[in-house]
Amino acid sequence: MSHLLVEIYFGYALAIGITSNRMVGSIFKQTCFSRCYALVVNIATLVLTPPLLWESRNGFRGSHSYPKLILITFHVRYLVAYAVILYTVLSRGFRDRALEEVQPLLIKLMHEEKRNGRQRLRRSLLLPLYLKFFMAIYMCLTIWIFHFYSGPEINWKTIAKMIFLGNALNILEIVPMGYFLALWHIASGYDFVNQRLDAIMASTPVDLEELQNIWSLHAALTRTAIRVNKIYGLQMLANRIDNFIYGVINAYWGTFFTFDADTNFVWVVIGSVTYWIRCVDSYLIDHMSDLVMRYQSSPKHAWSERCWSGEINSYVTYVSSSKLQLRTCGLYQENRSLWFETISSILYYYIMLLQFHLVMRN
Repeated sequence: MSHLLVEIYFGYALAIGITSNRMVGSIFKQTCFSRCYALVVNIATLVLTPPLLWESRNGFRGSHSYPKLILITFHVRYLVAYAVILYTVLSRGFRDRALEEVQPLLIKLMHEEKRNGRQRLRRSLLLPLYLKFFMAIYMCLTIWIFHFYSGPEINWKTIAKMIFLGNALNILEIVPMGYFLALWHIASGYDFVNQRLDAIMASTPVDLEELQNIWSLHAALTRTAIRVNKIYGLQMLANRIDNFIYGVINAYWGTFFTFDADTNFVWVVIGSVTYWIRCVDSYLIDHMSDLVMRYQSSPKHAWSERCWSGEINSYVTYVSSSKLQLRTCGLYQENRSLWFETISSILYYYIMLLQFHLVMRN
């Protein structure tokens, strides 16, 4: 099931032009056609998205008489969104390089799992994966629904525009999913390594050659995690800024459309659910970063009961001295505490916007 979801993700990612790689089985492949297709879609996205956003803005402004601050925040919201889309499209090559970094690791991990067998994945790995896919699908669908609802009269031309604009805005949801999947595979690899190490230590005598193989896999996982984090650094910083702007402005919009506008209750519920789903979606990335760092330096207290050799002592020393730190552009560490701090900041600036709204209204 998880493999099918990953294939669907990469199929859609190729369709909207954020990668030129096709996933065949578990192998990423590029062809001349896929590269040309991605380039054409990228150019179309950069050229056509601004006029479509402007058209959406005119439709939004013309349908009702809104306070000036609503219109200002509308412009800010979509200017930031387009800036992130612009960077995302121009940096496609860097993300494709991240796939090249992960590919050898996936092949090596699959080989080790096939050779040694693999226990079922932990619930702590499966639940975030399924939640992330559900939320990404939900947000992509609601973006289309919102633009169809708020758009002009429906005809084939309008449908084409709304689908294209929806795909462009879905870039903001799909690209972080790629980073999440890379972290998920690395966390899954660490979990496999920890299971194998416990099995090796439980055996008598200890298979030192197998210990060396697993040690090598652990080191490869750490190198890949650092490399992927570096490649995605600016991208995740841009997406975090976009999520912050979205959080502040949409909380303000939600308050206005709930209390100061004649809005259908169904749309209030849909908007509220979508807002909190997006908040939880951003939390899952920080949660997965925490999980990777925790699995990477998993404590080995149970090993103290074994007869230690020089190799075992060297491995424990290696794990203790190479704790993984995932930092975005060297500015902050990705963890769940950062997410809670972001939510606090969103609440603070949301209250400021409400105060401006009340002052400007009076």
